[in-house]
Amino acid sequence: MILVTKPSAAPNALAAGVAATADNLLAYDGAPQDYESGARKFSFAKTVYGHATIKAALKAAQHNKCCYCESRFDANYGGDVEHYRPKGAIGAGNSKILPGYYWLAYVWQNLFYACADCNQYRKRAAFPLATERDRVRNHHGDIKIEDPLILDPSGPRDPHDHIKFNGDVPIWKSPVGKETIGRIKLDREGLLLSRRQHFKLLDAYVIIIVRLQKSADVAAIAAVADARRGLKAATQPEAIFSAASSDYLAPHRALWDV
Repeated sequence: MILVTKPSAAPNALAAGVAATADNLLAYDGAPQDYESGARKFSFAKTVYGHATIKAALKAAQHNKCCYCESRFDANYGGDVEHYRPKGAIGAGNSKILPGYYWLAYVWQNLFYACADCNQYRKRAAFPLATERDRVRNHHGDIKIEDPLILDPSGPRDPHDHIKFNGDVPIWKSPVGKETIGRIKLDREGLLLSRRQHFKLLDAYVIIIVRLQKSADVAAIAAVADARRGLKAATQPEAIFSAASSDYLAPHRALWDV
């Protein structure tokens, strides 16, 4: 997981959510107890927050990777628009809190792009806080008082300060890192396998450099240069699993950072 830097200006398609949000605010103020009990529910227009231009902008900002696990979106499935703060309800089952952060359903800062595994099957509507009594329950509160236990992909906390990698395995460095790993299952077997497979390529680059870096052969020199570019590219934000790759390659930095 790395920091996501989104354009400050929201895509024009989100403007259609302004009126819808205003309607939801009025509806809540008219019957707050009904929305808190679940007797009434808000409706949200997926055609607005899930508009093609919204998806495209998020995918571009995230380098076509999931905002949580850094997996690449494939050609057959593009992922889901993820609400960092859940819009409809918070949690599930007996611990479900109603309503969710309905006033943020169309807010650019609350939207990301996530793979189905992270969004639909892992995080879902979870949004734990360090102190539950600080939770903002409606649009009259200020979410700045909350201390979320799941890392916001856009910060201000840098995921690298809270999660490090020991090989393919994410290790938490703080309670926020622990909760993020646990809730989203950043240590699920599928991800571990994908990281290990990716590291095989990085290992090959390292071997090429170690074995050929002193050679005067033209082909060897070119191979070493390509390998160094490959290692450097693997640590850049646009690369798959760049956070894990950066930690994995840290002991070998002198080989390519020349």
